[in-house]
Amino acid sequence: DDGYAAANGSPGDGVKDRYSFAHGCLGGHLLSGEESFILERRSDDSVWYGVRTFSRPAHPLALASYPIVRVLQRRFARDSTRAMAE
Repeated sequence: DDGYAAANGSPGDGVKDRYSFAHGCLGGHLLSGEESFILERRSDDSVWYGVRTFSRPAHPLALASYPIVRVLQRRFARDSTRAMAE
């Protein structure tokens, strides 16, 4: 849940609007995984943003750089959450 700031909810839980987008890696990619982005407006008009990423190496060559990939994924989640707060 690195960088995930939005609570899971439904319109009955005080969520007025929810917009989300997700994408995953296709076969042949060095990684196997997904990213999702969620933007919610709550009944109190607060706005919540979240990023959720999970991945794993899908090719032996990806194993060597995977620790760097995880650092970059966490940095993106942190930086995009900060940008949404500004």
